[in-house]
Amino acid sequence: MNRHIFNYLIVGGIALLLCACNDSESKLLEPKVYFENKEYNLSVEDDDVQTFDLTSRLSTMTSSQVDVSYTIADPSVVDEYNAKYGTAYEMFDASNVKMSSITSTIPSGKLYADNVTMELSGLKTLKKGKSYVLPVRVQSASVPTLSGTSIAYFFLFKPIKITKVGKFSNTYISIKYPVGTYFSSFTYEALIYVNNFASNNTIMGTEGVMIFRIGDAPGVPRDVLEAAGTQNYHTTEALKPGRWYHVALTYDQPSGKTGIYVNGSKWAGSDWGLPGFDPNSDVGFNIGKIPRFPWGERPLNGKMSEVRVWSVARTENQLKQNMMGVDPASEGLALYYKLDGSEIQESGVIKDATGRLSGTTNGIMIETLSTPITIN
Repeated sequence: MNRHIFNYLIVGGIALLLCACNDSESKLLEPKVYFENKEYNLSVEDDDVQTFDLTSRLSTMTSSQVDVSYTIADPSVVDEYNAKYGTAYEMFDASNVKMSSITSTIPSGKLYADNVTMELSGLKTLKKGKSYVLPVRVQSASVPTLSGTSIAYFFLFKPIKITKVGKFSNTYISIKYPVGTYFSSFTYEALIYVNNFASNNTIMGTEGVMIFRIGDAPGVPRDVLEAAGTQNYHTTEALKPGRWYHVALTYDQPSGKTGIYVNGSKWAGSDWGLPGFDPNSDVGFNIGKIPRFPWGERPLNGKMSEVRVWSVARTENQLKQNMMGVDPASEGLALYYKLDGSEIQESGVIKDATGRLSGTTNGIMIETLSTPITIN
């Protein structure tokens, strides 16, 4: 190749690279509009209306005014969010949203848009325990939006107040699942309060097969959560007596991943190669203690509420989102004892909240709490 032509090609290539770099740099420095906070959690108590100051901002200042506009995003955005994070948020009714203006301005030399007041009404109609989301989109005709931050999610929930719970000392519930029941993936979860820890404290499960308990002294400290069966593991962080916790054990059979969660956060995990288990095997499925078990009945001394068994592995977000209650008709919910006095106890039988299962019991006393359960 001619030497001069080669030099021209080199110089041209460098020029093109420089132009590309300059274009990339200019795009990075280009002002963009976005929401500084992407997620807002709004607790709905007794008010029917709440207001919120809505504002967006620029990534860099501009020498001219920037006009922005706000719209309620399409429900498909909620579907995408739920699919991505394993949640089950319901779209908040857009007809119950009023904005003082759908437009705002960011003055020249400023970063933040003038506030727009957003009013949310009809809050008294929201169902306790259900979670709702309102996605709000920002855009501008003069500047682009910053990727991933053009939608703000307003999460609304009406907290469930639990004031009645089941007392456990030497009390229990024994379950006989329908013949042929086999859990591949599963979830155990409950709200628990322990007065004091014995050497082995039964939450629920099938002893020797798949049980969720606290401690197994002397080998396992008496105040840590343990998943025990054909394979065992436990948390390193300990529970404290006299405090409410939401605890859960999950197993996803396809991946082999299992986890122990406390208040919606993962405290421990392991890998299992289990195909699943029959909850009716061995001495059967028990809650609170293992009656007539020859190596000790292992009672839990305390209180429990919202005891649930699922035939699916619940996600971390699902656990966090539904600690205080779920719809008894929820898909995959195999067993549900609210233990708030709503379950009928007659002649040593207690029917669960799904209406499908009846457990045998030596009698669960219901205690009324002076203050509702709180999870920290």
